[in-house]
Amino acid sequence: MPLDPDATREAVASSLRDLRFPWSGDPVETVGWGFSNVVLWAGADVLVRVPRTPEARDGSERTAEVLRRLPPLPLAVPEVLGTLPAGPRLPFGAVLLRRLPGAVVDDDVARADRAAFTGDLAAFVSALHARGDGPLLGALGAHGAGGAVHPDDALDAGTAAATAGRLAGRERRVFERWATAYRRWLAGAETVPVHGDLWPGNLLHAGGRLSGVLDWDEARIGPRAVDLCGVRYLGRDVAEELMRAYAARNSRDYEVLREETGLAAVRRELRGVTWSLRHDDPGELQESLDKVRRSLHEFLRPPA
Repeated sequence: MPLDPDATREAVASSLRDLRFPWSGDPVETVGWGFSNVVLWAGADVLVRVPRTPEARDGSERTAEVLRRLPPLPLAVPEVLGTLPAGPRLPFGAVLLRRLPGAVVDDDVARADRAAFTGDLAAFVSALHARGDGPLLGALGAHGAGGAVHPDDALDAGTAAATAGRLAGRERRVFERWATAYRRWLAGAETVPVHGDLWPGNLLHAGGRLSGVLDWDEARIGPRAVDLCGVRYLGRDVAEELMRAYAARNSRDYEVLREETGLAAVRRELRGVTWSLRHDDPGELQESLDKVRRSLHEFLRPPA
């Protein structure tokens, strides 16, 4: 849906005034202009998410419902403040969120006190995975843990074939070995509520500790390992310390958890292949394939 940046900001400001929303009246500013959503700031505390497509609207509504249903967790999550109605300049409405304080995690933050970082994250993930609340499970599209595999976790034939066709020699053999192991594991994997995209870009810190978790669009019922593989972007040592902390908190076998996380990490990078093929983006496809290659290499590596 073509949206004009100036018109969108004006439409958001006008809607806030009409609704008598407790807004500071500061100028509405653009944070990001994505393929599916526009994200704006309305003052210091309010984040406005404007969908650009019917699918993005449905996703925003689902995410808002998940956030409303989340029980108390060790780290802060965005609070849903309300919605803006659909109109000529906001064809799919908008969702208002409380902006969380803090800054996005980077490598320096994670390593400044690695034990505290991995401990905070393990506590958060463990608490989320332990939630069997009916309202939350309902918002995630399940009436109990288990059931059908979510599309974000299943390995679709198109992505598998396209990836295998772009790999050769040993890389292709490793990928095929991974695909067989992944499908076998997923068929019997225990599923729990997961965030679905827990990587450094969605983690906030303040005062030297983790403080909040952003972007719940991919929350679902899925395997535990889905929430443990994204931290690999901070380095193998950080990832393995997180797995050890999580295994200790949840009485899990570390070696089994490590193997499962390696399987999930390759599937995570394959999402980029799917997106690139769907949107015919050769540059993004090449970058995604490079990430798949690196994750396959990690899949084969023995424990440190």
